[in-house]
Amino acid sequence: MKNHIHIQDNFFDSKFIQTLQKELITLEFKHRFSTFKHINNYDHNYHHVELTEDAPVVQEVTKQLKTHFNFSSIKYMQSSYLLSFPNTPAVPHQDESDFNCLIYLLGNPLINNGTGFYIEQEGNQVLNSHVGFKENRAIFFDAKIYHSPLQFAGNSTPRYVMANFIKTK
Repeated sequence: MKNHIHIQDNFFDSKFIQTLQKELITLEFKHRFSTFKHINNYDHNYHHVELTEDAPVVQEVTKQLKTHFNFSSIKYMQSSYLLSFPNTPAVPHQDESDFNCLIYLLGNPLINNGTGFYIEQEGNQVLNSHVGFKENRAIFFDAKIYHSPLQFAGNSTPRYVMANFIKTK
């Protein structure tokens, strides 16, 4: 699984995703920049709602990781709903976890609402591939692969995602 990016459409069943989408628009998202004492340089791009390990959606993600990606080596998983907006700068970054399962929940199906993946060339992070936004699409990837929302590139809208930062056993 290291250095790989896996994509799964229809990650949740249709009733479950519809319920999540209705819930999302009722939640109060907090700006990460003002919430965390120690923030990474990309936290200013996001608003979030942190989820507990026993939240039904977190339990469902754990189940679907096994179903879709044959992955069950979870020691710990930190999960949040994230809301991001267009015209934020590209900030290629790595996550501190071992893996990330990013699930697109609500937004317009646009390439630039998706996620870009980068490679290093001559000391710079260069966009190498991208995954367009499609509701109920999950991207499971090695958290050490540099990545960033593509909303900096224009032709994008706000998007809601669920980020699941996974430490393995």
